[in-house]
Amino acid sequence: MSDSSQGPGWWQASYGKWYPPEQAPSGPTPGGGDFTVAAGGGGGVDIGGAISYGWNKFMANAGPLIVGILFIWVVNVILFAIGIPIGRSGFFVQLLWQVVVIVISAVVSLGIVRMALAVVNGQPLELSMAIPSGPMLVPYAITGVLVGLIIGVGIVLCVIPGILAATFLIFSSFAVLDENLQPGDAIKRSYDLVKSNLVGVLGFIIICFLINLVGAILCGIGLLVTWPLTIVAGAYVWKGLKGEPIAA
Repeated sequence: MSDSSQGPGWWQASYGKWYPPEQAPSGPTPGGGDFTVAAGGGGGVDIGGAISYGWNKFMANAGPLIVGILFIWVVNVILFAIGIPIGRSGFFVQLLWQVVVIVISAVVSLGIVRMALAVVNGQPLELSMAIPSGPMLVPYAITGVLVGLIIGVGIVLCVIPGILAATFLIFSSFAVLDENLQPGDAIKRSYDLVKSNLVGVLGFIIICFLINLVGAILCGIGLLVTWPLTIVAGAYVWKGLKGEPIAA
């Protein structure tokens, strides 16, 4: 990916970035697979196609994706354990700890989101991807905190504004990692994509919520399947709304 064409055959995506010939729609991937373009790409949400894609890719990459989710769980268990004695401390210590938890919580999902983007970009998954790292770590964390605050304020304001905020900002984390955007630009990028596809994106979120609810009901273990499945499906929708090729 580049900000300008690097030679013959390079093509420009809908948001201005340039890609090499081998990443063109229907072109071969480096791993020997093919790219396709999501149904409704660049102007709609293919909910069924996204969920089906997420399931198929989960089955093909279950090991690394489950490790990505387990990493998040382990970190949250550790935070919970540390927080028990801190809960008996003074107000300032508790407040400081809550800030730490918010920041860490905003970071830990980077791994699974990076994996989902690797899947749709036709890149092989590695277990090391589960660990948050890389030059976009700080922008990703700041974006997560800002999105969380915006949604939190919306929830306080009669819930519905919070639901709308979560819908409009759902692709902010993808924008940071996939387009190397800074927090403000990533949030705006997500908003701009969703505003013309609000009904479809909201429908996608509802379906994903129901799928993860089923996973939670199954003793929580089902979330090891449904959570990565829906994140990969989200990456599929993200690419589809931009009209970009998706690894078949």
